[in-house]
Amino acid sequence: VTELALRREAIISTAVEHGLAFPHVRDVEGGGLTFAVGLKEKGLDFGGHEGRLSKIFFFIVIPTPASAFYLRLLAGLVRTFESSETRKALLDCEKPEQMWKTLTKLTRETIP
Repeated sequence: VTELALRREAIISTAVEHGLAFPHVRDVEGGGLTFAVGLKEKGLDFGGHEGRLSKIFFFIVIPTPASAFYLRLLAGLVRTFESSETRKALLDCEKPEQMWKTLTKLTRETIP
C-alpha cells in the first residue's frame, strides 16, 4: 500500500498549504479506513507549492466503501490545520499518545 501511495505521489503531490500533505491510496478492497499521522518539524520537500516544506503528513488508505467519509475527513483536517496554533499544538507532541489526544481534541468540531 505504501508503494501505491508513493507512486500516486510521484504523479502529483498531495502537499497543500500550511505545510500539510495527504499521501493516500483510494479504492482499496477490504478492510477499513486506515489513518496515520507523521510529523517532521523541520519540514520535508514533498512537492509543495513554490518549494514549501511539508511538516504534517496524513497517510490515509481508503477502501471503496469509505470514499464519502474520506472527503469529509480531508475537508475537516484542512479546516482544522489552517490555524498556526493548531499546527503548533500537533507539532509540539512528543509521544504518539499525546499526538492522538491532541488530534482528536482539535478535530472534534471539524470532522463529523
